[in-house]
Amino acid sequence: MLHTILYSLALLSLSTSPNWTKLNQMPVEVLGFYRLGIASLLLGLFLLFKKLNISKIRNNINNKAISWAIVSGLLFFLHLWTYKYAAKNTSISNTMIIFSSNPIWASIGAVIFFNEKIGNRLIISYSLALLGVYILVVNDFNISNKINSGDSAAVVSAFFYAAYMLTGKKARHYFDNTSYALIQYSVCALLFGLCILGTGAKLTPYDSNSWITIAGLILLPTFLGHFSFTYLVKYMSVSLMTCGKLIEPVLASIMAYFIFQEKVSPYAWVAFALTATSVLILFYPNFKKK
Repeated sequence: MLHTILYSLALLSLSTSPNWTKLNQMPVEVLGFYRLGIASLLLGLFLLFKKLNISKIRNNINNKAISWAIVSGLLFFLHLWTYKYAAKNTSISNTMIIFSSNPIWASIGAVIFFNEKIGNRLIISYSLALLGVYILVVNDFNISNKINSGDSAAVVSAFFYAAYMLTGKKARHYFDNTSYALIQYSVCALLFGLCILGTGAKLTPYDSNSWITIAGLILLPTFLGHFSFTYLVKYMSVSLMTCGKLIEPVLASIMAYFIFQEKVSPYAWVAFALTATSVLILFYPNFKKK
């Protein structure tokens, strides 16, 4: 039951990400550098406070384990960069709707690499959730004949997110969640820093609103969202976790309505009912046991 509650909070936190990003005025690479750099610093201080035995970890971790963590960090960087770019260059609803294809990629990977089985309950949940997304796509998804760069970035981001989740699951076989997250966030911060050097983007000055959104991104999507997900990935099915994320488009669209006055059509409420039902079906056995 505790894992279910944490997972629900993580989903809610992650759904705030595109809204925080759209409010921020920094270039994508600068935003990513500050977000992941500060998060890495906070995690490093936490580990020092715990007086982590570095030598013990070094003895238990091999090159293969480090490689999985670094690859996961690279994929996380690619996901964040394309996701932030999409959020800044298309509507919140477009970003989230297209990004919802990530469970398909994740499930295929989970079946191939982790021998996870897709049962009838998961198939029913997928069907309802995807029907909800389809309703949004058909009735609310305004797209020109020429797909813009933001929409394209959302498609790519969905693929990278699924790959990051799968490699993260592999890395978590070797690392505790805090150590893994520190490596992952540090790799991301370094890569965003290299992007800054390559583009010549300025680190300062930016308005106070941009710094507030960075704090929001660190607290909610990063720590309560991604950090919780990398913790739960060791205890929950990747397919199940990514299927539940199909509720995010509706949550993010509702937030965007209040923040940016982006219209939420009646079809969005129908989609919300379908995706919420799919999640309830998905987790019903967990509630029944309690």
